[in-house]
Amino acid sequence: MTSSSIALPFRSAAAAAVVGGLSLIEPRALGPWSRAAYRTGVAGASGLLLADSTRDQDAILSPGLDGALLGAATLGLMDLSEHLDAQIVDAMRRRGISRPRLVLAALGAAGTVAMYALEARRAPQDPGVEPADDDEERELPAPVRELVALLLAAPEEGADLPGAPALRAQLSRARDHGPAEQTGEVWFSVPDTYERAVPRYQTWPVRGVFTQRGHRLQAELQIDDGQLSMFSILPADGVEGDAVDAALEHLAGPEFSLPAPEEIEIVHENAAP
Repeated sequence: MTSSSIALPFRSAAAAAVVGGLSLIEPRALGPWSRAAYRTGVAGASGLLLADSTRDQDAILSPGLDGALLGAATLGLMDLSEHLDAQIVDAMRRRGISRPRLVLAALGAAGTVAMYALEARRAPQDPGVEPADDDEERELPAPVRELVALLLAAPEEGADLPGAPALRAQLSRARDHGPAEQTGEVWFSVPDTYERAVPRYQTWPVRGVFTQRGHRLQAELQIDDGQLSMFSILPADGVEGDAVDAALEHLAGPEFSLPAPEEIEIVHENAAP
C-alpha cells in the first residue's frame, strides 16, 4: 500500500473525514464557481483515495497513475453523478429521513474506514521488516471480546441469526490488529480456516446502544467476506446535528471508554418501515 510511512489509522481517519465532508455538500445549492471547485474536490479526492489505498501489485499502471485516471474520469462524469445524487437525496426525504446528507456522509465515512481495514488485512509483510505497531497482531482486549460476544449471542427465544454460529466460532480465535490504545474501533484478524458467515458482506443486524457522559452511542459489527472485520463505536441512529459532532469529539477524547456489557441495550433490526 502506498504512503506506508504515515500510520494507517491516521490516513484512514483523514480519508473518511474528506469523504464525509464532501457528502455533506448539496451540489444543487452551489453557484458556477463553487460548483467547479466542488467537482474538482470530488475528482481529486477520488483519485487520491484510490492511489493511497492501492498496492503496487494490484495497480493497472501504478497507484499514482491509476488515481489520476480515476480522478479525470470522475470529473467527466460529474453531471451524471450529481443527477444520481439528487435522486438519492430526494428519495430519502420522501421516506421521512430529515437529514439525508448527514446519513450519506456517515455511510461514506464508514465505508472508507472499512475499505482501509480490508486493505490492511490484505497487505503482505515484507520479509525482514518489523511490523508497525498499528498493524501488529495482539490479543483481543477482553472488553471488546465481551461486547462482540453480546452482539453475537444466541437469542433466548426464536431462531439464531444466519451466520451467527460461524462468527461466534471465529471470535474464539480472533485477534486485534488495530491501534494499541483503546479507541472506538477494533480491526479483527481471523484464521482463514474458519467457516464463513452468510451473507458474507453486511453490517451485523444487532447493535448495542448506550449512553456515555450524555452522548448516545452504539456498538456495531462489520462482516467482510464472511469474517469478523471491524468493531466500532459510532453516534447512535437518530442522533443529529451538533450532537453528532459532540459525540465524535467524545469518541476521540480521553474521557471515552468502552462500555460494560450491562450498560448495553441490545437493538435488533426489523422490517418495520
